[in-house]
Amino acid sequence: MIRPAADLSLNRLFCQLNKHFGATAFLFIAATILPVSVSAQDPKPAEPQPPAQTSTISPEEELAKLRKQVAQLSGEINRLRAELAKLERYKTIDYTRELMLKEEQRVRELQKELVENAAKETVLQKRLDEIEEEERPDRIERSLAGVGSVKPEEEREAISRRLANEKRRILAQLETLRASRTRIPPLITNAEESIARLRQRLSELRTIH
Repeated sequence: MIRPAADLSLNRLFCQLNKHFGATAFLFIAATILPVSVSAQDPKPAEPQPPAQTSTISPEEELAKLRKQVAQLSGEINRLRAELAKLERYKTIDYTRELMLKEEQRVRELQKELVENAAKETVLQKRLDEIEEEERPDRIERSLAGVGSVKPEEEREAISRRLANEKRRILAQLETLRASRTRIPPLITNAEESIARLRQRLSELRTIH
């Protein structure tokens, strides 16, 4: 076993003291130095620290704590669900209002079309009455009087063809307008019924809390 350097130094010191001062001085110095050497070589071990005290929670307390956390989470979930339902209701209200506004706009457009068609029909009917009057042979003869045509028969036929073609065009337009006059009122009725339903739906949505 290898001896520490401190032991070797002490041995040499003891030998020199023994040589110069004799046995008495050697024993005195050895008694003084050895405890210090032993204390330096073998330090006293530190006292063990007492274990830290830990708080212990009973299973009942732990269960109560968990139940409280679950109740808090459930309350938060219910609150979020209520907020989501409110947002969905607002979205439905906006969508329903938009549909109602579109239906109201459609009713206005159909009513406008009905009025405009009636005005067009009045003008066309008036012109049709005029054509029927102008198609009479005596009116055609009067229209040619004073013209001095070398081919009066061809002129009469040309006037008759022109009036007949215009009459056919007017009759076709009148037929289309009369068909629209029959078609539009039911569309207006359906749109007004839809508006009534949407308005009722809006009223119901706004009363929900």
